Amino acid sequence: MAEEPLYPAVNIINSTTHAVTGTVVYAACSDDDFKIAAGPGTSWTGPYRGGCLITEISAQIAYEGTFVEATPYESSGTSYSEFAVIQQNQKNPPGFEVTRRTTKSEEAREQQAAE
Repeated sequence: MAEEPLYPAVNIINSTTHAVTGTVVYAACSDDDFKIAAGPGTSWTGPYRGGCLITEISAQIAYEGTFVEATPYESSGTSYSEFAVIQQNQKNPPGFEVTRRTTKSEEAREQQAAE
């Protein structure tokens, strides 16, 4: 019997100056809700996730007494674990997005695999 792959816990960094709440949705596993304090560099790390693939990460940003929905990260099922909440523009209210964080070495491997 083959063992199920094990994935690192999800880590989400807040790169905005606002508090963030949201949900990590997994395929065939229970969701994880998260809260991240205001301030660039604050973060949340989820619990052990075993072989659970992520299908969506939604986020709401506390902005001037209300909540602004961020554009969610969506996937058919990813093992990636490093994400960030970023501010996309300076409009009122501003736009926000949940995006995957990559390192230069990850980007190079992905580029080589695509060639």
